Amino acid sequence: MAIDEKNMEVTGKMVDRVVTVEMRWGGRGDRGAIVQLYDYASQKIYGGKSISLLAAQKLIDTVKPGDNVFLVTGFASLPNMPYGEDDGPLGIASLARAVKIGLNATPVIITGERDIEALRKTVEAAEVMILDHELAKATRVASGSSITFPAYGKEGKEESRKFAAKIIKEYKPTAAISVETVGPNKAGVKHFGAGYDAEASDKLPGVEYIFTEASAKGILTIGMMDGGNEIGSGTMEAGVRQFTPWADVCRCPCGQGTACAIKTDIIYPAAVSNWGAYGVTAMVAYLLGNADILQDTLVERRMLEACANAGGVDGVYGRARMSVDGIEYFTGEAMLTMLHGVIRSALKGAKIEGFGKK
Repeated sequence: MAIDEKNMEVTGKMVDRVVTVEMRWGGRGDRGAIVQLYDYASQKIYGGKSISLLAAQKLIDTVKPGDNVFLVTGFASLPNMPYGEDDGPLGIASLARAVKIGLNATPVIITGERDIEALRKTVEAAEVMILDHELAKATRVASGSSITFPAYGKEGKEESRKFAAKIIKEYKPTAAISVETVGPNKAGVKHFGAGYDAEASDKLPGVEYIFTEASAKGILTIGMMDGGNEIGSGTMEAGVRQFTPWADVCRCPCGQGTACAIKTDIIYPAAVSNWGAYGVTAMVAYLLGNADILQDTLVERRMLEACANAGGVDGVYGRARMSVDGIEYFTGEAMLTMLHGVIRSALKGAKIEGFGKK
């Protein structure tokens, strides 16, 4: 049985429904915003189409075996998160599986110096080793490489831009994907979700220039967001300012809101940014007919443990624990089980024409 576009869209919509189920604490002002953000993106930008399907199709069409794919995250900032948060690294780890196991390309993980150890350990827990880039290219073992992006801070914008241009020229990525990466608003200020200046007491790496430089060169860019202060949210800035608290008027002296101004070709709002990445991986797995590309619950637990052991914290609890954005590990595992249920049931007896052929 061949699967037509209608059935692919149905599966993508099911995946999108799973990863946009509201899980925020009842006392939060942004509770209930996720479905509004997703609907805005899907309806007003993508003509009502499934965003996970759209992103997966673009990746499969664009990324060829042997290509490099940039996977970017990072939000380590003193005094709150000295080694970053666990929303971001787990999503990158899942996408590393999609890139390496699914597309036979090389994932290149990128973040700042504070975040890099937690990110490496998380990706390795997802069964993708992080090696020297040439060794990653040469070995048959599932592997990728890493780049530590310097933290030049607010005053080092030109240095950040030059570094981004340098690594794009060197690695020639065919896609760049961000998961929960804090990005600047229209005034150039990066914010915490609560509306405060994220660089008031620390410098952050200017990884946003990877996406502005990539876009200028026609490289595919994708962003995962859950609040609107993340890279890619500029694609739907009006919606972010409408639905997210502090997005339009922030609590810091800039007064320009937390809404990130950096655009990507595809923006995917999800209940947790990691879950948006899982949705894309799930749809890559579905389109390629191999559900094992998406991590199972055992690997998911290993990923979260590895991140916490390396200092990655739950940004809501403020502790290195078995939860993400205040959501306990068993809830995340249940969500992942549902994703597997969606794609595995959709694949029973199915053959998807035109995908998986490189």
